[in-house]
Amino acid sequence: MNPILEWLSGSDLRSDGMADEVAEVVLKNPTLFEEVVVGMDEANDVVRARTADALEKIARVKPELLLSHLPKLIQIATRETVPMVKMHLAMIMGHLAIYQEHMAELNECLHGLLKDQSVFTRSWVVVSLCILARKYPELQPQIVAAIASLSRDDSIAIRTRVRKALELLMNENARFPKGWIKSEFLKEL
Repeated sequence: MNPILEWLSGSDLRSDGMADEVAEVVLKNPTLFEEVVVGMDEANDVVRARTADALEKIARVKPELLLSHLPKLIQIATRETVPMVKMHLAMIMGHLAIYQEHMAELNECLHGLLKDQSVFTRSWVVVSLCILARKYPELQPQIVAAIASLSRDDSIAIRTRVRKALELLMNENARFPKGWIKSEFLKEL
């Protein structure tokens, strides 16, 4: 395990460990990015979860670093079992919505994650789908229908998120709720 991944190791999935510090180091020195992204291949759940967290924070500022890894990230999102990893991948998909050439694959992946068992994952999938719908209005009818299908979700948190998402998407003048947009490149939404 490389030294950066050792910063991301630990025994508790409830803590993001040094993910913030790793993101900060990579943002200052992008040549270290490859040493971080390999953490997504680690067998250790904590390392993968903290790696995903660091990658999400990196994607807010330097999304271009993740582009060549998008197919791998999508593949991981479809097979991953750790909710924290999938939640951060769902957030990353929203950050990468600025790249129109990847709109279709992001949309497809997010629609698949909308059925995830994790409330945290589904919650961030709804946000990322809202970002896609605002950036690419041609996707809006399909996205509205997919999000609306969660209106009777067992989770109150999901039902609340869905209500806010539908209000946002049905009113073009509505602003994203505070905390939904984390990417520096999406602030205009």
